[in-house]
Amino acid sequence: MLIIKNCNLINMAGIYKEKKDLVVKDGKVLDICDDACQKYGQGNVIIDACGNYVTPGIVEPHCSLGVKEEVFRFEGNDADETTDPIVPQVRAMDAINPRDEGFKMALAGGVTTAVTCPGNANPIGGTCAAIKTTGNTVEEMVMVPEIAIKMCLTDGVKNTYGGKRSPMTRLGTAALIREALMKAKRYHDQWTASQKDPANKPPKFDMKLHSLMRVFDGMPVKFIAKRGHDMMTAVRIAEEFGLTYTVENCVDAWRITKDLKKHNVRCVLGPVYGEKNSENRYRDPIAGFVLEENGIEFAATTGHPEMNVELSMVQMTLMVKKGLNPMTALEAVTINAARACGLEDRVGSLEPGKDADIVIWDGDPFNFYTSAATVLIEGNVVYQKQQ
Repeated sequence: MLIIKNCNLINMAGIYKEKKDLVVKDGKVLDICDDACQKYGQGNVIIDACGNYVTPGIVEPHCSLGVKEEVFRFEGNDADETTDPIVPQVRAMDAINPRDEGFKMALAGGVTTAVTCPGNANPIGGTCAAIKTTGNTVEEMVMVPEIAIKMCLTDGVKNTYGGKRSPMTRLGTAALIREALMKAKRYHDQWTASQKDPANKPPKFDMKLHSLMRVFDGMPVKFIAKRGHDMMTAVRIAEEFGLTYTVENCVDAWRITKDLKKHNVRCVLGPVYGEKNSENRYRDPIAGFVLEENGIEFAATTGHPEMNVELSMVQMTLMVKKGLNPMTALEAVTINAARACGLEDRVGSLEPGKDADIVIWDGDPFNFYTSAATVLIEGNVVYQKQQ
């Protein structure tokens, strides 16, 4: 058993800056109490947090860790299968390299869980995997092999195929997604009928449609859309086909809050700073404050390697500087991020029964000079800051 004593604990489940001890057993949080050493006796491994802030591990809800490696080399970039615009059958899990330098950066930033995805070149780009950010093999790291299907409505799509084949425009991108979903719905109906009654002939097996049809059984869709009008295209498609979905990157979200509230859109925001171009010219750290003011719950992402995953809390600090409540900022990278991915039963907060993914910070988490001092994943120390 492990005891982390003298925590200034923010557990994202009702405890905010309280002196507490954390008790960990078999990779899970066992207890949160006032004096664990007295309660549980001697012979336990003890880590003294020395009064420092202790939070759940950061959850990165959308990135390409291990799929598009930090050092960009052809052999390390497996994010975009551009031989075909529609590739729901490919899996990020099959490309993850646990030796990607990005995983060290993740741990240094206190990021313990990540949903890693295909790239942004395909209207439908395959499935995303939920992983822990340490492990020798993908099998050790993976939490959910296929947690969502990714669809993309950005300039990256038409810039990839424009002039060569469809889609050349946003019109073509949306049309290809709709066409694929229509085919998958018919396939799903036939497949379901054949499973219920052997007298019904199943459809001819099609790997693309067999993968994509899962969205009609509730598999979430991650729509990547940065501009406001692209975000609303995602909403139209999702509502038309009855999809469970999030809209991600969505740097324009703060400019269309009325529409987001009307459609109850779940947003994964970010990165909110960095290089600007025609598509993300309205990215601004003020986005978090505006969403909060309008009562819109959101998660936050770095989109690594678009922004270094190590800077997850730096991004949130910038949002706090622009008016976002610090507690809301922390929620965006912990429990809200976990909810956005369907992982809230395991990560995102420190509660008995949940994974002991823990960060001990060396200062206020919203100070630019603060770093993760010690990081634990499932109760094991996986990172310690060099003194």
